[in-house]
Amino acid sequence: MSCGMDHALKLWSMKDDKVVSTIRASKSYQAKATSRSFDTLSVHFPVFTTRKIHCNYVDCVRWFGQLVLSKSCDNTVVCWKPGSLTDTLDAVSRSTTDVSIVHRFDYSQCDIWYMRFCINYEQTLLAVGNQVGKVFVWDLLDVDPTKARSSRPVVLTHPKCLTAIRQTA
Repeated sequence: MSCGMDHALKLWSMKDDKVVSTIRASKSYQAKATSRSFDTLSVHFPVFTTRKIHCNYVDCVRWFGQLVLSKSCDNTVVCWKPGSLTDTLDAVSRSTTDVSIVHRFDYSQCDIWYMRFCINYEQTLLAVGNQVGKVFVWDLLDVDPTKARSSRPVVLTHPKCLTAIRQTA
């Protein structure tokens, strides 16, 4: 999955035969054994593209199981899926135009570019900082992703932290 300043989110296939063979070749490539650079592969067309999730720059995207979490400069992290909720990712194609928004994680004071969110390894916590020094943390086990209801984050603050928190880990 990729994102960018054009507010588009794009799904790329890693199952394409050329992609698979290039990945396989990269594992055995030894730069010191040859003067020739590795033949990279350019893929020009994603499997799926949407601009229906965000209306501004999209600066962070992560997989959340079969769902996608993405963030823009609009004070929300959106949990969504290409196609319908019942579609498998293998069923998504270039002709798919629908998206299913599953949940919105709303927060405040974060309408600037390049503010990254993070989910922990176990995919149980979601955290994002804002431009005034607050960190918003959601327990993803407490959120029912099939219901578009609001969830309250835990807000972490410190009196001396008053500037943007661009990355959480």
